[in-house]
Amino acid sequence: MSEGLIALPNDVPNTVREHDAWPVNQLSDLAQLCVETAGRIAELNSKAIHASLDEQRAVALEAANECSPFGAWRLQTSFALAGTAKAAAYWRHLNEIALDAFVDAVGGAESRINSTFMALHGSLDEATSGVRASLLLGDVPSTPDARARAAQIIHDSTRG
Repeated sequence: MSEGLIALPNDVPNTVREHDAWPVNQLSDLAQLCVETAGRIAELNSKAIHASLDEQRAVALEAANECSPFGAWRLQTSFALAGTAKAAAYWRHLNEIALDAFVDAVGGAESRINSTFMALHGSLDEATSGVRASLLLGDVPSTPDARARAAQIIHDSTRG
């Protein structure tokens, strides 16, 4: 059994072409985006934890100075309400980070698809630059008798 060999234009052995590196570049870009997104989320978590600890320390100091049980209850209730607002703000920021990462990933994928399409189109143009449009017309016969017969077939088909 024989194997077919496809020779591409400008196919030079032992060289790395631009389209050979695309999958690596795509994964590298995606990995970099994931690392940046994880870094932003870690920074958000760090800020949220530090803010929460600072607020708890402030509430504990205020509760220690409070003389009445009603005052301590009011302080804890206001802390709980503020905590709910902070949780909502945290989720809003987290969603913004995730949405930004998603938009960047989609934009990068769209760009890669467009560049791949353009490279494919360019490769097809380059590969077919010397090819005549013989698929629709058929090959023109080389002998004078065959040309006359082809002209006769065409002439006969246009009469009817």
